[in-house]
Amino acid sequence: MYLGDKNMRLWALLFILPVSILLLSGNVYSLNLNDPVDKYSLNTDSFPFAKKKRNDHINFASNSMIPGSFSLTKCNNTCGFKDTFNQSLINIPMQNIKTNNCCNLIDEVRECLISKLASLIIKNKIDSKTTLICNPKLLLAFYLHREVKPVWVTKDGLNNKAEVLIKIIIEADHEGLDSETYHQKDILTLLTDIKFSMVSDTPDPAKLAELDLLLTDAFFSYGFHLSEGIVDPYSKNLNWYINKPKRRLGNIFQTVLYDGKMEGFVDVLQPHHSGYLRLKLALLKYQKIKRSGCWHEVPSGGKLRKGDYGTRIAALRSRLIISGDSTDSTNSNQDYFDEVLEDGVRRFQARHGLKVDGIVGSKTLLALNVPVEDRIRQIRLNMERWRWLPQDLGKSYLMVNTANFKLNVIENEQSIKSIKAIVGKIKRRTPILSRKITYLELNPYWNIPQKIALNDILPCIKKKPCYLADHNIRVFENWEENARELNPESIDWAVITKKKFVYKLRQDPANSNALGRVKFVFPNEFSIYLHDTPARNLFNMTRRAFSSGCIRIEKPIELAAYLLQNNSKWSLEKLVAAVNRKKNKTIFLSDPIKIYILYWTAWVYKDGIVNFRDDIYGRDRRLSIALNEKTTFPKVLYEENSVKKYFSSRILPVSNRSNINMNKIRAWVVADPSNL
Repeated sequence: MYLGDKNMRLWALLFILPVSILLLSGNVYSLNLNDPVDKYSLNTDSFPFAKKKRNDHINFASNSMIPGSFSLTKCNNTCGFKDTFNQSLINIPMQNIKTNNCCNLIDEVRECLISKLASLIIKNKIDSKTTLICNPKLLLAFYLHREVKPVWVTKDGLNNKAEVLIKIIIEADHEGLDSETYHQKDILTLLTDIKFSMVSDTPDPAKLAELDLLLTDAFFSYGFHLSEGIVDPYSKNLNWYINKPKRRLGNIFQTVLYDGKMEGFVDVLQPHHSGYLRLKLALLKYQKIKRSGCWHEVPSGGKLRKGDYGTRIAALRSRLIISGDSTDSTNSNQDYFDEVLEDGVRRFQARHGLKVDGIVGSKTLLALNVPVEDRIRQIRLNMERWRWLPQDLGKSYLMVNTANFKLNVIENEQSIKSIKAIVGKIKRRTPILSRKITYLELNPYWNIPQKIALNDILPCIKKKPCYLADHNIRVFENWEENARELNPESIDWAVITKKKFVYKLRQDPANSNALGRVKFVFPNEFSIYLHDTPARNLFNMTRRAFSSGCIRIEKPIELAAYLLQNNSKWSLEKLVAAVNRKKNKTIFLSDPIKIYILYWTAWVYKDGIVNFRDDIYGRDRRLSIALNEKTTFPKVLYEENSVKKYFSSRILPVSNRSNINMNKIRAWVVADPSNL
């Protein structure tokens, strides 16, 4: 046997074996995601496609947009493809009608699709010219499910669904996505040629197949990114610890294609939260400002306040008018800092988390001169975070925004209570997580975490031996439940190092207790919780990143009363009385409530006011790097043995399994199956 024949059969085997396994096991295309699933999933069984008649014919550009594919050659009445790597010709007999001694156009398109899919699967190589986003196995499974019939093109041109999809791709920027990611340039290049080229009476099947594959890749990848996010939130450097139920995206895709509901594709897949939808409108507003010429910097200098004159005042007024913070002054002198301008400065300061005093100091000036492009990027980053959240957050829940130093009580997507919060300092950042508050403690003990005991308490003990007594802190020999209490004076603290520190420190309930009067517990691996604090003066600060990771809140008893409002045993008055007794008491919630600890640096109130906050933890910066470098992009299809399956190939719908003819598939790949 010749070496060339062996190579040809080897490549054919490599292609047919995985296809055969997928088909014979009924494991080709369902695209269902792992349970649990959310209530927004749809369901249907098949993929028929409508055709649209066109009066003109299509002639495509000659350059291929999808590299790494086989080159097409025609041999009399037989169509074939040529492996550009080993130069072995494999003939493919056509299955359907032939007209005028040439293959039926759709059959030719199918042949070209097989050629391109075979290249992606067998060669497992894609050049840098155009990179498909979807895993080739997903595309192969999808096309095999429909017997390799084109999805978006017909013998008469593009169908309705293709035209809608192309419009969606062009407008991807409206969703905070990048339209170029979804092959916009390549697709529009082909469409431009369709419009202006009339060289041939029939379209080039290779280009029809190429366009179909590009649109399919864009369809799946755009839908996945819109629903699940562009990058993987669980990658190491993003520190996201909120689980999202997997959506049955396959069912949604099937329904869109089956029912011809491409117009509703975006609405079905985008997050339904009002927070996301408001950011989407804000993005359009700021993109419009950018198209109109952005805003100019306010020149640096001393503080500006009401009553001042100067050219900087006119620049400030123009800047605030463009962003919608101020209106044109009735005063004809634009260089005068009047009351209207002062109100505009106050509005700007309020929505940027600054001290609201109407005076343009260094911090306000710095925020004013942030370019509009940066604000657009900030909005897009926060839209991405919304895609990582479950579609259903619950009817009522607590939401802490660490970047805004606030806790909000949410009911029916509306904030009914806002409470100031203190969050972790830069070196001890409060994590992003979601759990359920299951109980609260009145007059809690504080079991001081070992890290705090070593880094904060031990140095104080060494400097001042009476520190423990002054702060009502007891010492236990270890962290076991029945550990023996020790007399602090019996320990030679001077020789105790961090490595030798095995003790448990516990602070008793008292006015000086670091947890204050109330502690709210939602068990988690970080030992993070909500609590009161004796350091009440810190709530007067604008920027409140002072804790060791836990969240201190300004109105703990008010929050406790809200959580116990359905418990007849507890009223606000009874809670205050119990706290004043200074005895430790645990109260379990009959209906635990979800708490979401999040990081929003951009959001929009229901009245349309756009808010921005500083990136205090550098999380915007890390997410921006991940988006730019694409190092944490989730694959649209993971390998079958992967734990992280975003799309999982399971079972074909019963109504379609009988339509798959294994001999026909083999015949599409090689002319003579007996050679195998």
